[in-house]
Amino acid sequence: MQAAGYFDTVVIDAGHGGHDSGARAVNGAPEKQLALDTARRVSRILRSSGLRVVETRSGDYFIPLDQRVAKSNSLRNVVFVSIHYNWVKRAKPSGVETFFYSARSSRLSANIQREVIKSSGALNRGIKNRGFYVLKNNKRPAVLCELGFVSNPSENRKIQTAAVRQRLAEAVARGILAEKAGRNP
Repeated sequence: MQAAGYFDTVVIDAGHGGHDSGARAVNGAPEKQLALDTARRVSRILRSSGLRVVETRSGDYFIPLDQRVAKSNSLRNVVFVSIHYNWVKRAKPSGVETFFYSARSSRLSANIQREVIKSSGALNRGIKNRGFYVLKNNKRPAVLCELGFVSNPSENRKIQTAAVRQRLAEAVARGILAEKAGRNP
């Protein structure tokens, strides 16, 4: 388990971008725009809390996965948080889930998941261990957040609003700050 205060920098990764639009919402903006908006909101909150923030992208352009990871791996005292929205073929699935790969990332994922569930009231799909590229190849504590399903009409309607994305961003930021404080979920 990581000690409290082991990082002073957060790499915020807005999923997809440019030619890679990510999940296509049933209505409204695609995942790449929603992820970027949410990531920028998380970044602002963390900066105002005194943390250094490095964003993998700040606009609608594509950054290859290896470059996202290289940015994180080139820094010291850092955690990596990738922001995404989920999609499946069926309209019914809903909720949020947070992924990690290495044991050193499990508490960070649990802190973020706890805060997002508490804030959103969304279905808790859990914390899951997966070998996604940005997690498996990261030498730093790293998580990937799926903040809701844009394939679910009801959930997508909420996600498309700035107020809901702001609440999600605040919850992700609180989870990161809980990790910084060494809080156990």
